Amino acid sequence: MLTSPRPRQRGIALLTVMVLLAMLTMIAVTGARLAVLEERMAGNARDRDLALRAAEMGLRDAERELMNAAPGATRAISGCSGFVADCGQSTPAATDDGLCYKHDGYAAPVWQTTDMSAAPSVPYGGITQATAIAGVYAQPRYLIECLPKPDGYHYRITVRAQGSKPGTTVMLEEIFTPGER
Repeated sequence: MLTSPRPRQRGIALLTVMVLLAMLTMIAVTGARLAVLEERMAGNARDRDLALRAAEMGLRDAERELMNAAPGATRAISGCSGFVADCGQSTPAATDDGLCYKHDGYAAPVWQTTDMSAAPSVPYGGITQATAIAGVYAQPRYLIECLPKPDGYHYRITVRAQGSKPGTTVMLEEIFTPGER
């Protein structure tokens, strides 16, 4: 009886399986990293949206103050009376309460030269007694600048708000004219 010689095995199947396992591992690791990155991006977008909504609420709070429409408000605004020309640069910040008189002598916008995270800016609800916004790191703060015009007064409201994290900050600005809403 004749026997045929056995073919030599070279281990190509083992090598193929190892390469495929390495490729699948790389795909799985990349997928996991991508999922973590997408979750982080979604969280940041959610936090930015929270900060944006808080800033919009800060604008509405300042508008209520300007229209003297907040029940229990601690002051009433009429024209530019009570507004400070340098917005806290030379007077005690506690006397300014976020009311800044805009004149041509400003070298830079008031929000760039004034601390928007402390006095003289006003916290949300500080004057209007509005209920605090839940979920934010700090309540929004705003400044109101009086801009006298020939046809009356316009006010520039600048708001700085934070999301649930201290690093998520949104600033909004609007020109408000009482009676135009």
